[in-house]
Amino acid sequence: MLRPVCSFLFVTCVLACGASADRSDLRASAESARAADAGADASTAAAAAADQVEIVTGVPDHNRDPAVVAVRIGQSALCTGTLISPRLVLTARHCTSRTVEQVGCPPSGVQVLGDRDPSTLAILVGDDVASAHVVAHGTAIVAPGGVTLCEADIAIVVLDQDVKIVKPLPVRSHGVARGDRVRAVGYGRTGDHGAAGSKMVREHVRVLSVSAAELTVGEATCSGDSGGPALDEDTGEVVGVVSRGGPSCEGAGVHNIYTRADTFSWLVDEAFAKVAGLDHDGETDGGAPASAPARGTKQKPPSDVGGACDTAADCAAGVCITDADGKYCSRPCGTGDRCPTHYHCLPVSGGPSANACVGVL
Repeated sequence: MLRPVCSFLFVTCVLACGASADRSDLRASAESARAADAGADASTAAAAAADQVEIVTGVPDHNRDPAVVAVRIGQSALCTGTLISPRLVLTARHCTSRTVEQVGCPPSGVQVLGDRDPSTLAILVGDDVASAHVVAHGTAIVAPGGVTLCEADIAIVVLDQDVKIVKPLPVRSHGVARGDRVRAVGYGRTGDHGAAGSKMVREHVRVLSVSAAELTVGEATCSGDSGGPALDEDTGEVVGVVSRGGPSCEGAGVHNIYTRADTFSWLVDEAFAKVAGLDHDGETDGGAPASAPARGTKQKPPSDVGGACDTAADCAAGVCITDADGKYCSRPCGTGDRCPTHYHCLPVSGGPSANACVGVL
């Protein structure tokens, strides 16, 4: 069901130089070095334990993702969106449309009854809706045609003024693949019975499957997360928009479905063209058109890997490592899933993931 809140290496290399060096000596030296490295890694792993949880609710964002904004619908309903330009917010279509009461996929009939009045959409910047401030309202909505939401639950709100206090994020032009990891951010409830309104982040969320227009992850979002982004962990680009999930917000078997942003790159281009048209009246004194609308720029999002923790629930990827250096946040790892610089993927005890990123000095 669609759910807006209204219803819904450290590597050390030693080079031996000299034409007369004995090859067997070089080989022995290399083997000794590898054995020493392996011993160091094994010792580190033996001393490392991991408290791990499946992240559903995430952890407080603490202004790490300022371009992720709240979209207040009227006076009470809430969705999430992303500034992709000072004048554009990317969100879900069911947040910007009037829909039938029950919406499911595949569709059994008409789902979209029409666009909302864009002026009823307020954009708030801040970590908590209660203290966030309104920075703009909608003036137009750019959305796909059609009367169903399935595989097309995406829209862009054109704002009545520039939001200059936040740097916008770019939208990635190519899609994700099964096994990729993304960063999820939103203002949704912290569980089936939790409250909405605080911005939460979940790091290193695995993509389970990909279709032509959607991607699925095994992490639940909840009411209020609708329209929120899936972000590329390395570049901060938007790769998806929260559409729906279930069967609940937490528990076994939860999943979440995002609309792929790259599939609707034409919609993004259309929205930028619309802003350019709105700004056409703002010509320079020489009669030349105003500059093209600003787009977001790539930037690796901050991570809490290495940050202090007491339990796994303190960490955005759901892993808290305990070793000789103390406790710190980490994340799962494995084949093709590399760790950050100065961390090695090593076996750990104490959780569902056999390996985690462990700090190696």
